[in-house]
Amino acid sequence: MRKLQKLIAAEYTNPSPQSNLPSTAIPRIASKCRNDEVADAHILIKQLKAELATVPDWDGDTQDDIWKTIELFRAILAKVRE
Repeated sequence: MRKLQKLIAAEYTNPSPQSNLPSTAIPRIASKCRNDEVADAHILIKQLKAELATVPDWDGDTQDDIWKTIELFRAILAKVRE
């Protein structure tokens, strides 16, 4: 598992896949990110966008999950830059 994924996984208080991160998690994750994690987030966003292009139009749930993950990475990157 990538370090960025470990940082995110450590913040989940509820192991359910439908659970959301606590509101304070993104700044904590961002504070632990270094250059490698920032680069990894950019790579993962590109990979997710490529995956999104292959998801059928009728599979809205999968599209939503992918966008939710992209937005999580974007939010983390935004906090890293602050």
